[in-house]
Amino acid sequence: MTDRKLVRELALVVAIKLMLLTVLWWVFIRDERVTVDAETMRAHAVTASVRAMPPTSGDGRHDQ
Repeated sequence: MTDRKLVRELALVVAIKLMLLTVLWWVFIRDERVTVDAETMRAHAVTASVRAMPPTSGDGRHDQ
């Protein structure tokens, strides 16, 4: 009997949270639009890939 009550309560809590998230999205995010500039995106991607590369010493040896 308590298992059914717990399941019902958890389902109710999840349903309420989903409704609240939907309302928050509808009020604050729905009308927001992001414009993407191709040049800015390319520069950002190049900068991110350069930062991700490990630094090299250039002599070809690996700390032996």
